[in-house]
Amino acid sequence: MQPVIHRLDTHYAIGPVYCYSLESADGLILVDCGVPNEEAKRHYQESLDLSRLRHILITHAHSDHYGLAEWLSAQSGARIYFPYRDYLKVRHRDEHLRLLGDIMQGMGFSNRYYQRLLAIITHPEDFFPFPDELFVVERDFPQELGLDFIACPGHSQSDLVYLGGDWAITGDTLLPGVFQTPVLEVDMINNGRFNNYEAYCDSLVKLAALSGRRILPGHRETSVNVHDAQLFYVGKLLHRAELLRPWRKEVNISHIISEMFTGGMTSTFLIYLKAAELLFIQDFFREPERLAVSLRHIGLYDQVEELFDRALGR
Repeated sequence: MQPVIHRLDTHYAIGPVYCYSLESADGLILVDCGVPNEEAKRHYQESLDLSRLRHILITHAHSDHYGLAEWLSAQSGARIYFPYRDYLKVRHRDEHLRLLGDIMQGMGFSNRYYQRLLAIITHPEDFFPFPDELFVVERDFPQELGLDFIACPGHSQSDLVYLGGDWAITGDTLLPGVFQTPVLEVDMINNGRFNNYEAYCDSLVKLAALSGRRILPGHRETSVNVHDAQLFYVGKLLHRAELLRPWRKEVNISHIISEMFTGGMTSTFLIYLKAAELLFIQDFFREPERLAVSLRHIGLYDQVEELFDRALGR
């Protein structure tokens, strides 16, 4: 059972999204689905027998990965499966947005800025409404599909990797040549900020174990060397940490952004992404040994040791 690749254009800077369909005894399965534009709809109408689509599995609930799910389900009757943490965000949306505002205020951002961000992240043209009927992967996943999944959070709090045979569909967790920005998110289980850095250090070990499988990523190339992708990501993290070292203890993230980007960073959403990245790096500074332990465990520490020392100023 080898997945069929569906390359769908998006209007995001990351470029096209890759989704994957595969046969099962029950019918067709689709892992991720792209954004709900007419081109994507036409693609699926021409390339899939939608009457046979039974299951839509989402790696993580970012709009380029889940956006077309509700339309596809309406065409086919397919069930939509979200990761549990994304399911909580959907079902407790107002509380999620309130907590996000509290977190942004604690980072030094004004309510005026947060209201601008809120208008963006709730605007249906870019952040599509979630489907009304959802199933939870961790609770409702059909064992008869012959697939498995593992949680590898870091880019988001809910990143899932789907496994079958000799392949792994990895969403945004293993992108070749891309430092995929960790996203600032509310941990609805603990009612606080989700710690992407801590999660990523743990996920490094799980992702390294995928070496030898055919890696099917959510963007860019469809042939990925696991260790090369991890080395690129960690190398980029350490390089940016070296640049951030003068502000390693500054709690006002808004102030750091204004100081680092003296020409002005004006895009509301890019500021949000940069704030998430800075938090990720500050968490590294608080506990660098956590990353070092993971890298030693998977045999990559020696290859980044010099970068590690430079980032920490030693």
